[in-house]
Amino acid sequence: MPFKWKPDARKVQTPLAAFTMAALVFVYARTSIQAAKRNAEKHREADGGQINWHNESLRSHGRLERPEKQNTVSQLIGVARGKDGDGDVDVGKDVVHETEAERLIKERARKGRN
Repeated sequence: MPFKWKPDARKVQTPLAAFTMAALVFVYARTSIQAAKRNAEKHREADGGQINWHNESLRSHGRLERPEKQNTVSQLIGVARGKDGDGDVDVGKDVVHETEAERLIKERARKGRN
């Protein structure tokens, strides 16, 4: 009597779920490693070619400025926001208006750090 394979939910879904999870973990691991390498390169450049652990400690505790973010979407959008009354965009001017509530939140956050 020949074996007949009858597909049902368990025989299809379980391998599909395992493959999907493995693919997600692989992509997450690759992007995390690439982001860590880029971040380390920025910090190395900010410290003059080699990571200075004292400066890293100061940065993580808010005592020293973090390296400038380069080529980020938020930076590009912030540069394009500087509009005049004449309707054109002044490239290079970063105009950000914060509300009173945002200012209070930032003030309270600063007080909590000190």
